[in-house]
Amino acid sequence: MRQWVIILALLGIPGMAFSQDFSTPDPLFNFSGFLNLYYGYDFNEPTTLKRLPFLYNHARHNTPAVNLALLNVAFRSGRFRANLGIQQGTYSRDNYANEPEALRWIHQANLGFALNPDQTLWLEAGVLPSHIGFESAISKDHLTPSRSLIAENSPYFETGFKLGWQANEQWFFALLYLNGWQRIKPIEGVNKPSFGTQITYTPLATLTLNWSTFLGTDAGIEAGTMIFFSNMYGVFAPRENWKLIAGLDVGNRVNEFSSNQSWWGASFIAQFSFSEKLRAAIRGEYFHDPLQGIAFSFYDTGLQAGGLSLNVDRNIRNWGLVRLEARYLDSPHPFYQKIPDPKTENLFIMGTFSLFWGQSSSRRER
Repeated sequence: MRQWVIILALLGIPGMAFSQDFSTPDPLFNFSGFLNLYYGYDFNEPTTLKRLPFLYNHARHNTPAVNLALLNVAFRSGRFRANLGIQQGTYSRDNYANEPEALRWIHQANLGFALNPDQTLWLEAGVLPSHIGFESAISKDHLTPSRSLIAENSPYFETGFKLGWQANEQWFFALLYLNGWQRIKPIEGVNKPSFGTQITYTPLATLTLNWSTFLGTDAGIEAGTMIFFSNMYGVFAPRENWKLIAGLDVGNRVNEFSSNQSWWGASFIAQFSFSEKLRAAIRGEYFHDPLQGIAFSFYDTGLQAGGLSLNVDRNIRNWGLVRLEARYLDSPHPFYQKIPDPKTENLFIMGTFSLFWGQSSSRRER
């Protein structure tokens, strides 16, 4: 019941936001909102609440649900800026399961200060969008309605400090000091920090290349764990109606008490726009984590899965988006443990409707 109260409140935000007098070129406050509803059917008919343990978006079977209801308020004045995003939905309940209940409402909460008059060098602190990957939980900003396996098994958010430098139109650099791998509340007993780096190169308006890294932990000090992680992706637009994205993740968990746990994953997405309102995309992906270095599965065999997805999207003016997707995953090991005949294949068909206003913050905001 509580999440529906939040959703109704978010639906009332457009009138409130646009009733403000924002006649100045640069308003101090900007409101934005995003609401993503979905219904999906898993042909394996799982009996668990979450249909697959390694997915955190659109993870309910055969029931209408809210993946993400988000309200964001952005403040900007001179060399200061701040963002506060509050959220509800199955995404926050699944992806923030290790956080206290009150912190699951926080999509982002950060402050920033420009260290130079040109405002190209920013120091930010708080709960920040992840510096890793090309996908966020705000699905309207991405080529596919569901998130790729590499996105689902890397951070969507992080907490700490970020020093970002836009050196010129082509180069962006960032250094991060974090309290762990996708954490808000610090892990009890951890007395060592985590670090991240990011380099983004945009030689052309139609080409972006990114390399992000993480060095740190996601467990208490008694686990003796360190994670070494690297993410690379490229975004290409070879023609006006084509967009291509390729991403690669490589990670290694070093544990003092067991052997190393390595994983890697890749995703390739191609989108074709038939018109300004109608487009389609296809995705191929693979994730290899046999020792459960990062991805949780029902079985001790870890996650080893490849798949294809196909989606068709239809814009509704500048405030809505309808999407249909069929996603097929295949694995040498069963996906489920609570059905009579566990399957090594998974077919999920989903329809989503998104409503949005303003400019919601994405993962790569600088």
